[in-house]
Amino acid sequence: MKLYELIDRNWNSYERKRFINDSTKSKTDNFNPEEFKHNGFSDRELYLKEYVPALAAEERLRQELNNFTPPRLSEINNSPYQALVIRYGILRQLIQQPEYNMEKAELIDAVQNWQRDLIQSYDEDSFSETDDLLHLAQAAVDYENQIDDSELHMVFSYFEIHNNATDSKHEYYTWLDFFQRLSALDRFPKVTRSDSPEHAHDTIEKGVWSLQEQALIYEVGDPDYDELVGIPEDYADKIRDWLYYEMSDENYRQMLRTLNVFDRQSILIEAREEFDIRGKNYGKNENRRENIIQASIYPSELLREVVPKDDLKDIVDQYGLDAHKLKTDEMVSAIIEYFELSQNSVEGEDEKIDLYLNSYEDIADGAVTEVPPQLQDLIDADDLSEKLDILFEDATGEIFREVFNLEETNQLGQQATGVVADGEIEQDSQWLLWDNKRRRQKFALGSDTRSKIKNYIDTKGQQHNVEWFLIIAPEFTDKAPSNALQLEMQVGTDIRLVRAEDLKALAELWQEKYATEGRKLPLSVFTGSKIFEVETAAISLENQFA
Repeated sequence: MKLYELIDRNWNSYERKRFINDSTKSKTDNFNPEEFKHNGFSDRELYLKEYVPALAAEERLRQELNNFTPPRLSEINNSPYQALVIRYGILRQLIQQPEYNMEKAELIDAVQNWQRDLIQSYDEDSFSETDDLLHLAQAAVDYENQIDDSELHMVFSYFEIHNNATDSKHEYYTWLDFFQRLSALDRFPKVTRSDSPEHAHDTIEKGVWSLQEQALIYEVGDPDYDELVGIPEDYADKIRDWLYYEMSDENYRQMLRTLNVFDRQSILIEAREEFDIRGKNYGKNENRRENIIQASIYPSELLREVVPKDDLKDIVDQYGLDAHKLKTDEMVSAIIEYFELSQNSVEGEDEKIDLYLNSYEDIADGAVTEVPPQLQDLIDADDLSEKLDILFEDATGEIFREVFNLEETNQLGQQATGVVADGEIEQDSQWLLWDNKRRRQKFALGSDTRSKIKNYIDTKGQQHNVEWFLIIAPEFTDKAPSNALQLEMQVGTDIRLVRAEDLKALAELWQEKYATEGRKLPLSVFTGSKIFEVETAAISLENQFA
C-alpha cells in the first residue's frame, strides 16, 4: 500500500490521530510537522501533492529511524535499547511480507517469536573472545549496567566508521549483529510468552504505536482483518537498507536449493574460500549451502562474487526476469527480488490471484522454462511444459473468476475431451470462449489454428450464442489481425487477439476503479475486431459505470 492510498482507507480515529496529528515527526527543509498536524487527511490535494513526498523524504526517514528516544519511550519500559529492539523487530517482520503488511495480532506474535529465536540461538560460545563487536556489546552493558541512548549513538557511530572502511558487505556491522552479541551475553530483552504474555504483547504494541506516531508504519481497518499494520511501499527500499535486509533465511535457502549453479560443488567451495566460511559440511552440498546462510553472507555478494556472469544470464533467461544482461548488479537485484517476493506461501484466494497477476506475463511467455516457485504446488503435472500450459489456463480462469467476478467461468482445456476451447463464460445468454496460446515467438493465428477455433465455435454454437472468442498470447505477428478478421467473417463471432499484458492491465484497472461486491465485468468490453486495446475498454467501462 502506498502513501497516497492511505487517504482512502478505513481508519479508526485514534489510529489516524497517531499517524497524522501527533507532532513527533522530524522537521526537514521539505516537511513542516506543525502544518501537517493541522491539516492531515482533511485536504486531499495538499496531502497528495505535498505531504506524500515529504513523508517519504530520505532525510526524514533517516532521522526517524535513527531516533533512539522515540515516541512512547516511557511506555516501552523507558528503555532506548528495548525500544530499538522492538521497533527493529516490527520493521523486520513487515519488510518480509508480500505487501509489507500483517494483521496486528499476527505481527505481535511474530516479533515475540523472533526475539525468542534470537535468545535461543546464541550463547557464550557463539563468538570468539577476539570478536570486537562482542567487546563493544559487553562495554555497553557494563556501563551502569544498562544501555542508554548515548551508548546506542556510540554503537551506531562505530558501525558507520567500520562499514565505511569495509569493502565486503558481509563484514558490515548491523543492529542485528549487535543483538546477537547481546543475546550471547544473556542481555537480549526476554519478551517471551512464558514471562508475562500480556506485558509482552502490550510492550510490542507500544512499539507499533511509536512507529505509527513517526508515520513510519500505518494501522488501518481491513475487510479481512480487524487491524492491518504495514510499511508504506514508498518507504520499503529505505527501510530495507536501514535493516541491511535482502532476503529471509527461508527464501535464501530456497534460492540455493532451486538454482542449479548451487548444486555445483566447485561454486560452493569457492564461496567457502571467498568468504572464509566455517562450519562442518561432511562433504555434502546441502551442508555447504546451509553454512553460507549461517555465515550471514548477503545473497547479493554471493551472486556477484562467485556465480559466473554467464550463469547469471542463464538464470535471468530461465525465469524471464527483467534485467539488462550486461549489468551484473541489475541481474543480481532481479534474482534476489524474484526469490524474496515469489516464495510467499499461497494461503487464500486473494493471495493466489495476486500471485497469478504478478506472474501472468511470465506464465504466458514460452521463453520462460521454470514454473515460478510460489506457484509450484498449485499445479499437479509431471511434464514441465505441461505444467506451464496448465498454469497459463488456470491463471486466466482465476482472473476471470476472482478479479472480474465472473462466477460462471468454466475451464475446459486440460480436463475436457473433444473439440473445446480452454474456457468459457456465459453472461446474459451470450457466451465467450477463450484459448490460451503460450508461445516463445509471436503468435500468427495460422490456418490450422483458425480451423480449430472455427470447430470450437461451431460446436458450441449449435446450442448457444457465441458472441466473443479471445485468443490470449504474449504477442501477435503483424499478420495475425488480418487472419483474425478473416476468421471473424467466416464464423460471425468477434475474434479478439488479447496480449497477456493487456488482460493483466484490464484486471488491474478493474480492481482499482470498478470492483465492488456483486459487480461483474461486462463481457461487452471485448466487442470488436483484431487486437484488444485496454484504452478502448477503459472508455467503455467509464461510460457504463460513470
